[in-house]
Amino acid sequence: MTNSSASYSDWHRRGAVAWGVICIALLIAAALLLPRAQINSSVLALLPKQSMGDIPPALQQGFMRRLDRQMVWLVSPGANDDSAVAAWWLHRLRALPLLQNLAGPVDEAQQQSWGKFAFEHRNGLVDGATRARLAQGGSAQADWVLAQLYSAFAGVSGRELHGDPLLLVRGAQLAMQGNAGGLGLSQGWLTVRDAQGRVWYLLHGELGGDSFDMAQGRQLVADLDQLKTELKTRFPGAQVLTRGTVLFSDYASQQARHDVSRLGPATLGGVLLLVFALFRSPRPLWLCGLSVGIGALAGTVVTLWLFGELHLMTLVMSLSIVGISADYTLYYLTERMVHGGSAPPLESLRKVLPALLPALATAAAAYLIMALAPFPGLQQLAVFAAAGLTASCLTVVCWYPYLVRGLPVRPLPAMVLMARWLAAWRRNPWVRFGLPLAVAVFSLAGGARLKINDDISQLQTMPAGLLQQERQITALTGQSADQTWFVVYGDSPEQTLQRLEGLVPRLAQARREGWLKSWHSLPLSSLAQQQRDAQLIAAAAPAVIQGLRQTGADVADADVRPMPVTPAVWLGSPLSEGWRLLWLSLPSGESGVLVPVSGAVQGKALSSLAESLPGVAWIDRKSAFDELFGFYRVMLGWLLAAAVAVIALSYIARLGPRRGLISIVPSLLSLGSGLAALALSGHPLNLFSLLALLLVLGIGINYTLFFSNPRGTAMTSLLAVTMAMCTTLLTLGMLVFSSTQAISSFGIVLCSGIFTAFLLAPLVVPDSKGKRK
Repeated sequence: MTNSSASYSDWHRRGAVAWGVICIALLIAAALLLPRAQINSSVLALLPKQSMGDIPPALQQGFMRRLDRQMVWLVSPGANDDSAVAAWWLHRLRALPLLQNLAGPVDEAQQQSWGKFAFEHRNGLVDGATRARLAQGGSAQADWVLAQLYSAFAGVSGRELHGDPLLLVRGAQLAMQGNAGGLGLSQGWLTVRDAQGRVWYLLHGELGGDSFDMAQGRQLVADLDQLKTELKTRFPGAQVLTRGTVLFSDYASQQARHDVSRLGPATLGGVLLLVFALFRSPRPLWLCGLSVGIGALAGTVVTLWLFGELHLMTLVMSLSIVGISADYTLYYLTERMVHGGSAPPLESLRKVLPALLPALATAAAAYLIMALAPFPGLQQLAVFAAAGLTASCLTVVCWYPYLVRGLPVRPLPAMVLMARWLAAWRRNPWVRFGLPLAVAVFSLAGGARLKINDDISQLQTMPAGLLQQERQITALTGQSADQTWFVVYGDSPEQTLQRLEGLVPRLAQARREGWLKSWHSLPLSSLAQQQRDAQLIAAAAPAVIQGLRQTGADVADADVRPMPVTPAVWLGSPLSEGWRLLWLSLPSGESGVLVPVSGAVQGKALSSLAESLPGVAWIDRKSAFDELFGFYRVMLGWLLAAAVAVIALSYIARLGPRRGLISIVPSLLSLGSGLAALALSGHPLNLFSLLALLLVLGIGINYTLFFSNPRGTAMTSLLAVTMAMCTTLLTLGMLVFSSTQAISSFGIVLCSGIFTAFLLAPLVVPDSKGKRK
């Protein structure tokens, strides 16, 4: 043994011991972290982090959690108008432990409580229409009161007129009914009639926990489905419509579970069968398992250390790195299977190392670039994959020269076929030039049909049943599920209400301009406005009383004392029922209020309106997600271009200008074919497509590196690349069959791009007149 070989052996032995120590440390860390680890199963954690400008984060999170927990039901008894059906449904809902704050009919005691509070605070609860009449002087309010008094439909009683001669309570009640859209009150229930004349009873409540919790959502949806079945059996002809974020969250999580249960076993089974078929020995199976297992251990520990938790979907998606981490084992084992009889294990390692390390670097870099995407789940996956792939590769490098001793040596399988394939690349210009040209034409033809679409709704195909329910509820109640609203916030409740009062006139102007159809504003005024209202009441009351007495009505003088109503008092009253969702106050006093908007058609104009007012923000959740997708798509596009440029320069520096430029061709065409396949399959280009292209570049370049390894042989490289391609397609390629559109398009890009990279990788093999550099 030469001195250089001896020193290399000593260096490697020390490295193997050091890696053993690190693996023991990883095991200890896992033993300490896993018992305390939180496995996050919330779908919300997979979504981009939302931003509402300068709104305090606690207000943002509070509003989002509250909105996403809301549940609404519309129950129709069928042909007859029987509230017993709705009462039965409400009774059964109250028996479900996952629901809380359920509201149905308003009983007589609640109505009396409502009336008492409204009367005792009538001077502080003046509505906008009444305020406008009072501002015109007492005559305008007097005319309105007389119109109500003599109307055959108003039903003003002498007792009501005597206690509230200005009819301030009635004015506020009419204003609130106007905000209710088509909803009316019948037997204490909020009801609405559809076009066929059927009556629908409205119920609402909220989840007791997180609407994105997978286990909780599955249980609740199953319970609701069972209740619907019982409803149909007990009351034939009855119908129920349900609205809630939890329904869509559960559908998405069930799709993911279905994909995992269907694709996971096929993926792992395919990889194991492929490895066993190639080596015909059980040892490569447990060697692959060892490297993959240590990679999973490292990925788990590093992810828990950085994020403090591990998302369930990260564990599921980590199956995608099984095929990649197995590549390192397969490349080394292939070298040993072919040349194990003539070269010692360390010599084989020295031959494959120049390809293994760059392959690891490119794959890890591709995953780490994914960490730039605004998805916490993908960020965890990127860290998990980079750490896991590194640990898998180091396991091969440090330990396998000692573990492969005695591995059976046998000839290459399909040697004749592979030899002909390599010969065609070396000597046949139709293959060497024609095949890349054909792929280039395919890429250009498909790329010409490529469309860009950052619409987040295109990423998930929702069931027709849920969408139909949404449309029916919107048509009946006039309250759409469009998550568009203004958020008004301030350092105190009073400041928040004053800012809300500054927004309302601008909204009226926006409606006249056609920017929106309607909005719902909290029926509560600031203390400053209540003080001004009290002055208007005091000024108008004498004229109203005089006008009533001239008609012969026996009324007492109006009580014009200020009757202040603070948000805390109002929230504790029955008047706030149905409105409390829109108000949120923090212990520090910071407060916020939502102003839901329907029919918004000029989002940019409404955003500019909000920016012109202090403490006001315009929120359109879908548009915000779409813009976020577009921004990161462009950013990742530039990163992808920069990565290609860096790879090209590294090839040129290592192989020379001619060989370097030739070596980048497979990578470029693999990207082009991935985009072409995406377009021809009818899918648009979006953020997920670019993430797939990053993996195509990071994984596909490994095949070129294997062939361009100056210490390797073309036949061994071809076998290793073929196995690597097969295992990768078995793991990542299974994504094509996912029922989730975003994952399916992700898999299409990966499959077509990686297969193209494999197909064109022999291009870097010198032709019949060339030789390795």
